[in-house]
Amino acid sequence: MKDSITLDEFKKYYLDNNYNENMFNEYGSINPEYNSSKKTGVLAQIFEDHWNYVYETHRDGIDRNRPNANKEIRKIIDCHNKNLGCSVYQCPDCNDIIFVGHTCKSRICSSCGYKYKNERVENILQTAYNCKHRQIVFTIPKNLRKYFYFPFEPRMSILYKAVRNTLYSVFNESFKYNKKSKKLIKYVSKIVKTPGFFAFLHTFGRDLKWNPHIHILIAEIELCSNGLIRKHEFFDFDALSKRFQKILLDLLEKEIGPSFKIEKVNCYKNYQNGFYVYAEKKEFKSLKDGIEYVTRYCGRVPISENRITNYDGKNITFCYHAHEDESYHEITIPAEKFITILLNHLIPSQFKIIRYYGFYRKKHKLHDKMIMLISKEKRKFRKSLLKYEISILKSFKRNPYNCPKCDVKMNFIVEVT
Repeated sequence: MKDSITLDEFKKYYLDNNYNENMFNEYGSINPEYNSSKKTGVLAQIFEDHWNYVYETHRDGIDRNRPNANKEIRKIIDCHNKNLGCSVYQCPDCNDIIFVGHTCKSRICSSCGYKYKNERVENILQTAYNCKHRQIVFTIPKNLRKYFYFPFEPRMSILYKAVRNTLYSVFNESFKYNKKSKKLIKYVSKIVKTPGFFAFLHTFGRDLKWNPHIHILIAEIELCSNGLIRKHEFFDFDALSKRFQKILLDLLEKEIGPSFKIEKVNCYKNYQNGFYVYAEKKEFKSLKDGIEYVTRYCGRVPISENRITNYDGKNITFCYHAHEDESYHEITIPAEKFITILLNHLIPSQFKIIRYYGFYRKKHKLHDKMIMLISKEKRKFRKSLLKYEISILKSFKRNPYNCPKCDVKMNFIVEVT
């Protein structure tokens, strides 16, 4: 038999005329007369039950605002299912045939998104220097959030650019009020100071409402153009807030045009202290904890399944704790509305939701003098721990390639595509 065969070839080879399309039993082994009971997460079940209706009803708007939605949702519905292909294994003891369904690899799949997150965490850890890092959160007021929904990519790029320019400004520029001219005078440092930071886009709050904001993990050091490496532990909150406000509003006006001027004036009037920027010194147990905290919802579904307290086939009840006072809330909404809310936070397939800046963007002259957080000797081993077999062993204490009856290593037979 060939290393890879089609599903039709597989049916003919193994099952002849007794084939039933629901070919998976609880353990993934073949049972032609059994309706599949593959373990599907509640989110995948909600999509499976309601996606066709939602897509046909709102097709024009979905295709315009989130053109990758239909493809991504159908991948989630078929995750671990034969529709995406599967690998066929056979137990050497009982001769039972086992199917390991292919995963969808969608970033908004509750299971595949978890794997994506772990890979991103490891990549950042292997890039980071062994020094303290601080979290900074750049937020935008409610009245500006609508400007970042569509067109998604160019507007989000503006948000990233505003954050980057704000941090470079704080490191290299200062402003002083001149009493004679009654103007702010800008002073630029003769020595160029380069920060290093990672930027993470979040598009939602705990209540799932549209709330784009960027989390930063910035190293508390700066690389200077005179060849020195200095600590940088002080961040002026007022400077961050006011400069972020000005830089972002200027970029939006340039992008949107004269029609944005009224909105811009109102922002200066209503937010005289600038846009809210959180930069308090927050101590994580380790940099890994900090990275996992901000990476948690980067590119994956915006709600964990344990927050969905009830699904009756028509309505969904989910809970959250308000950010302001940690008060507990439960919301019940129709499944169709729940899906449209999740679609708001769907990221374009090739959009880079995590970005590297400054001395973390590429190697520099002082790189070899820096102490890496993860040594070269450990990197290959740590990457190996992300493989599917080891990940399942760590999470569920079972080997996915062992026979569920005999618990012995199965033999690979063929790939079904």
